Amino acid sequence: MSRVGSFTRRRWSWTGVVAAIFIVYTVYSFAHVGVALYQTRLQLRDYQEQKAALIAEGDRLREQIEELNNDSYIERVAREELGLVKPGEKVIIPAVPGQVRPYIPPQPGQQFRD
Repeated sequence: MSRVGSFTRRRWSWTGVVAAIFIVYTVYSFAHVGVALYQTRLQLRDYQEQKAALIAEGDRLREQIEELNNDSYIERVAREELGLVKPGEKVIIPAVPGQVRPYIPPQPGQQFRD
């Protein structure tokens, strides 16, 4: 007898079905854990980038605080923006042709001190 044209059927046993289900579940579980691990690594990278940006911002703000606490900066702001003068100094306002800039003296009690 020749089996060339005949169709043979194979029956699955319960152990084969259980083993196949176990293999599919195991592969799915590993794939699921792998995807979760990949997403966690992406989040970690994003958090590390945010941390680096915040550290840089903190350094920039510390430098700005040092500059703002510098005596020469405080003196410049007091003179230029507040119009304060040291005791005994005279204010000289440069004249600009066609423009009148009135001198507004500082309020009483607003004196520049060293």
